[in-house]
Amino acid sequence: MLSGALALLALAGCASRAGPEQAVVATPAIAVPSSPSAPPVPEDRLQVLAFEDLEGGWASGDHTPVLIALQNACAKILEKAADEPIGGITLDAGPLFGTGQDWSPICRNAEKTKGSRATDFFEKWFAPVSLGGAENGTALFTAYYEPELRGSRVRGGVYQHPLYAVPDDLERGVPYFDRSAIDAGALEGRGLELFWLEDRIESFFLHIQGSGRIRLPDGSIARVGFANKNNRSYVAIGRTLVDWDEMTLGQVSKGSIKRWIADNPDRADELLATNPSYVFFQEREELNSDPQLGPIGSFGQPLPARRSIAIDRRFYPLGIPMWVSFDAPDGPMRRLTLAMDTGGAIKGARRADFFFGSGDAAGVVAGSTRDKGQLIAFTPRTALARVFGPGA
Repeated sequence: MLSGALALLALAGCASRAGPEQAVVATPAIAVPSSPSAPPVPEDRLQVLAFEDLEGGWASGDHTPVLIALQNACAKILEKAADEPIGGITLDAGPLFGTGQDWSPICRNAEKTKGSRATDFFEKWFAPVSLGGAENGTALFTAYYEPELRGSRVRGGVYQHPLYAVPDDLERGVPYFDRSAIDAGALEGRGLELFWLEDRIESFFLHIQGSGRIRLPDGSIARVGFANKNNRSYVAIGRTLVDWDEMTLGQVSKGSIKRWIADNPDRADELLATNPSYVFFQEREELNSDPQLGPIGSFGQPLPARRSIAIDRRFYPLGIPMWVSFDAPDGPMRRLTLAMDTGGAIKGARRADFFFGSGDAAGVVAGSTRDKGQLIAFTPRTALARVFGPGA
């Protein structure tokens, strides 16, 4: 799926505003050389922490949801060969986050561990590490969600705005019809309509978000996700409004854009057409049976609400536990999560995107989340010992 940070920040075409700095005491730092796939990060340092260094209270947290998510994630983690790194930073002495061999006993024991023993399980098999240097894990947090729109499988009444499947003549890397041409009917009559949506503007934002729920007339839910795009460059319509002197950069948000369109309906087509990029969707039927399942993330598994994050996989592997501590609009987030997703706006070791769940309420909170906090990765103790010696 497309990252929600990419979705929310891309409205303005700029980076988000950071919150106040937060710092904790750390163990001595060790320099981290860049892996072949990661850019140079000379300011970053690897710090091995104790569990009591995790900001917000590790001992009092409920880690059972992440244990369950890890049990599911192990099916993909164990696709790695015994000597194959699972991903992320590689040091001179080996991969920081281990190999298939390091994870094999972890996953076997995860399957046997009950929820009441979750804390003991993570403390036995993992060590917390920070790539935050002197700032000890300080990272910028944004957030995303899965929107819900009203729609129908057939056209009629208020349902007039199509959500298209991938055209069979779309070629990889070749620019296809742009948004303006598609909105004008370039794909009509080809049977590509998956759904007909009620709200054209919400449909536009669904293209930015990349996945969502369609509430059908009978009350049931259908799930859709990103399938492909038209190979046209993305242009942020929030930035367009700034260039048109209709608002300042600091005023740009989904809400402010919707208000501007409502106040200027005769210019809506003009504004949307400035973004030539167009997304095609697929129905995720495997999710339709359980409304509690989140959308499918980059790891190929449903995202647990408020327990999964998007990261930069050049630094962190997908599937690993990660501690987050930041302030959201609806309260502090101090909890264990699983790295389950990636996104175009998530760049660097000090960057994460928190998944809040589905629906309008989650969207309100996600859209207002911009804060600095603590981001700590968990690595197998066997991998840490191999890289830094038995005393690490």
